[in-house]
Amino acid sequence: MVLYKKVFLLGKDVSFLDYITALRKKYFTNYVLTIDQIPSTENYQAQIFFTAPLWLWGFANVFPDGVLLHKCTIQHFKDEEHFSLQASPKPINLCIAAFYVMVSVTTLIFALSVMIEKDTVSFNNSVMLAIITIAMLAPPVSIYFRDKKLLDKVGSLGTELERN
Repeated sequence: MVLYKKVFLLGKDVSFLDYITALRKKYFTNYVLTIDQIPSTENYQAQIFFTAPLWLWGFANVFPDGVLLHKCTIQHFKDEEHFSLQASPKPINLCIAAFYVMVSVTTLIFALSVMIEKDTVSFNNSVMLAIITIAMLAPPVSIYFRDKKLLDKVGSLGTELERN
């Protein structure tokens, strides 16, 4: 399942090979990218590894390998000045994210039904329920946005080559 897909332009007079070479040399804080060419194609596959040792587990990192969007495909369209970057999660990470969403939605529905049944719907109860739901959804959503930000940096490197 593809959770991230975006098309990036290559900089003026920058080849796709120059972009891949620059990407291999680029340092990303807290991440390591491995880039390999997909056999019999002109496309590349990148894997993202989270390397921040202090964030190994906890609220900021709920997935076993540290990232939701683990595998990326960098696809270049021959004789065109753009490439696409798409990323997918590992199945286990997708299951963990789905679990967080299902538990938070189930808790929300259960709490609302109990509040309605006992006629205890109040502003305070509603605010508390919203805070609990947001807290339950925060870890996978924040990691998705963190990974998306990294992938935006990876893709925009092709246009930055022109400026340098």
